[in-house]
Amino acid sequence: MKQKRRFARRWFLLIGALAWGAPALAVAQEFEKVSGAVREEIPARPLVAAAYGFIWIAILAYVVFVARGLGRVRQDLGDLRAKIDRAVTRVDDRAPRP
Repeated sequence: MKQKRRFARRWFLLIGALAWGAPALAVAQEFEKVSGAVREEIPARPLVAAAYGFIWIAILAYVVFVARGLGRVRQDLGDLRAKIDRAVTRVDDRAPRP
């Protein structure tokens, strides 16, 4: 138990030291002025097109998935209706008529 406490204490000390030193590292970095024109290094048009393409493909896949599931549910519902109709006709055939 004491060993776990020591380990936990050391762990918290390490985390605390890292958290205490992080702001000092941020302050140590200096701002450098950019000279010249700022250029776009990553073209946005292909990335936006790829994102829209991915979204449309995901929507299409979702619609197909839901449509297939709905088809299965309709088929199961039709099978259930047929079973109920057969059971009702059997009961009607067995019932005595007045």
